Amino acid sequence: MADFFLVRHGESLANLERRFDATLPGAPLSPRGLQQAELVADWFAARDVRPDLVIASPFTRTRQTARPLQRRSDRRLFLADLLRETAVGDWDGRSSRDMMEDPVYLAWRDDPEIAPPGGGEGLSDVAARLTLLLGTLRRLAPDSSLVLFTHQHGLRAGLSLTSGLRDEAGRLRPVPNCAIVHLRWQDEGLKLIALDQSIHPMTVTAAAG
Repeated sequence: MADFFLVRHGESLANLERRFDATLPGAPLSPRGLQQAELVADWFAARDVRPDLVIASPFTRTRQTARPLQRRSDRRLFLADLLRETAVGDWDGRSSRDMMEDPVYLAWRDDPEIAPPGGGEGLSDVAARLTLLLGTLRRLAPDSSLVLFTHQHGLRAGLSLTSGLRDEAGRLRPVPNCAIVHLRWQDEGLKLIALDQSIHPMTVTAAAG
């Protein structure tokens, strides 16, 4: 039985600009994002979860979010390209503020299975590479706790593998910065244990105060 914790990166400078940022190395974390990264490490400590492996997407924002947990757990940080940001094709570098009248963007926002134009990925593409990585890790590190730092659609891909992508009303579940999805791979397959979204509002409140 393997436990996988998928963590979305903290708030980045591109998030503040609401800008698509899918080309390496990508924007760094904002000051709030750095605070969120420390709170991620606190989250695992409070639950006495000691990761056997800490793995991150190669983007700057995911590596920065992983560092506090990696340091506190005294583990090496591994990078996995399979956790990379979703390809957004022609939208890369654009601000969503400028796309609110684009029907393709509005459709994608509600249904991430739609691939952005010009070489973008749909959610099933992200789920396929996540499945490959999780399956490999399960074989290499059975009965382990593994923490994977990735991006918004990485978490949504994990939820889609467990029928947890949408709520009872059919709405996409939100996955804010530093949301954590806990999956457990048992004999019958992946099971959704929890979706925790508590870190983002904690830092928003602190910044507002």
